[in-house]
Amino acid sequence: RMFVIAYLVFIVGTIVIPLSHSLGPFLVGRVLTALGGGAMVPVALAVVGDVYPERRRARALGTLGAIETMGWVWGPLDGAMLVRFLTWQWQFWLNIPFAIGGLAASWWALSGQDRPAVRPRLDWVGATLLTVALVALNVALLGGAEIQSVNGLDELTGGSGPDLWWLFPLATAAGALFVIQQSYSRHPIFDPRLFRGRNLVIALIVNFVVGAALVIAMVDVPLFVNSVEIDLERAAVYAGWILSALTAAMALTSYLGGRITERWWYRPPILLGLAMSTAAYAWMGATWTADTSYPIFALQLALLGGGFGLTVAPTTSAVVDAAPADQRGAAASLVMVIRLMGLSVGLSALTAWGLTRFN
Repeated sequence: RMFVIAYLVFIVGTIVIPLSHSLGPFLVGRVLTALGGGAMVPVALAVVGDVYPERRRARALGTLGAIETMGWVWGPLDGAMLVRFLTWQWQFWLNIPFAIGGLAASWWALSGQDRPAVRPRLDWVGATLLTVALVALNVALLGGAEIQSVNGLDELTGGSGPDLWWLFPLATAAGALFVIQQSYSRHPIFDPRLFRGRNLVIALIVNFVVGAALVIAMVDVPLFVNSVEIDLERAAVYAGWILSALTAAMALTSYLGGRITERWWYRPPILLGLAMSTAAYAWMGATWTADTSYPIFALQLALLGGGFGLTVAPTTSAVVDAAPADQRGAAASLVMVIRLMGLSVGLSALTAWGLTRFN
């Protein structure tokens, strides 16, 4: 039911956006698609945790990660072609029949699942405090910064928008209140039992690091290509194709990471993936100049994406496996929240370092 509700919210947003004739309804549609899509991801991870036994779970999570990452490859290219030959609204019109088909398939596939005998109450106070803390921190870190299509430092820093420093103390206060409130709540969002296992804590740390490292490539590649390429129209195309090497490699190795985890446990694919990513960044840092060829960029980013992809299944599996059955939804949401927080912190740190060096 939760997955279908999230899917319906996403579909409503998808319909509202192309019908909008002003910024207000357009933003409402974007918020709805973000809320629906954001809710679907952790619910999907929790579904895998419930449906598959532990010995087959890593392969399923790796497959899910591969399909998600394939969307990163196809989405920007698909959107660019639709804008080039049709209109931007078609990006959303074409979503609707696919989404309805996916909704029907989801209802059919999940209708036979067991429902919980007891439904715990949701801690609305804790949920509100956590939401305020996360939103305030992310907005303070990112501001209006672009992530996937940076043309210059002005976009990377969010332009000349308002000073948002006051959001940091707000996020700190809300986060502290959340921790205190959870210790007294009868129905906490995150059961303290979740954090007792070493595997879960290490997996979350790796997720954070991967999120922070991934955004460096997502920002630096278009920024670098736009800096050295004279023709800006060609630069956008080149940057998109070069980045697709990273995301395509991530999709492939996400599945392979699941198979390796299934056979040899969490540690081998995580260590191999981190070693590959570290080697790729070292290679990039030692060789990137204005004269470096784009095929070399693509090869380096494929190695980087391959390393990142290997960590997806084992880190997600470690968190979901460590959670009690009634906490898998919360554990799955932790995976995504920590990864996205790493992305926000990584982009903020990269911006600060880049501006310091520029100045």
